Amino acid sequence: MSTYVFSVYNTEARNALDNNQEHPHISMRWATPCRFAVEAENPQKAESCIKEKYPREEGFVTKRLN
Repeated sequence: MSTYVFSVYNTEARNALDNNQEHPHISMRWATPCRFAVEAENPQKAESCIKEKYPREEGFVTKRLN
């Protein structure tokens, strides 16, 4: 297994922050990128895992850093 690092933020939280507001349901810590390490057999499985936990439909943006 290898370790893959991802950056994750939430567009809804970021938009709220840009408008000097707080999102009613999402912590404002998601307005800035958070880093996560995922152990997986390959990059595709790592990306699938992170996207399952932080889905695009809920405003999350993920980017693999390595």
